[in-house]
Amino acid sequence: MHADINGALAAIDKSWRTFIHRGKPMTKAQVLAVLSYAKKVGYDSTAELKDEEVDDIIDKVNRRT
Repeated sequence: MHADINGALAAIDKSWRTFIHRGKPMTKAQVLAVLSYAKKVGYDSTAELKDEEVDDIIDKVNRRT
């Protein structure tokens, strides 16, 4: 998926449902963490994220819950 970071964050209550990583749906907390990270590092699109970056973020979110 190639979503605009700012647009997806602005519509997080609806957009999070469309996010899938490695064939699995993501939770709202995972999507919010990934998008927040992407914005922080200066990415404009989710296409700029590497799978390994997303894996690490999801792992951190999962450990918190």
